[in-house]
Amino acid sequence: MPALKKQRIDLRLNEYDKNLIEEAAAMTNQSVSQFMVSTASERAAEVIEQHRRMVLNEESWNRVMDAISNPAEPNERLKRAAKRLQDME
Repeated sequence: MPALKKQRIDLRLNEYDKNLIEEAAAMTNQSVSQFMVSTASERAAEVIEQHRRMVLNEESWNRVMDAISNPAEPNERLKRAAKRLQDME
């Protein structure tokens, strides 16, 4: 298995942010790099999860389920789009 190549991200911080991050890293017994990677990775996972997941109220959920169970007949515009897609293949 090939070794993982470490990647680098360079940041420019104001003094306040730098000191804040250094203090938080020290409080969690991590290096600044470890703290920043773990914190950024956790936040990135949260953002990705929020954008991948859709939360619906009960009425919206019922409308989606109804549309899946009882799909509308394709209109002319949808038929033309499907034909164009088929012609591209």
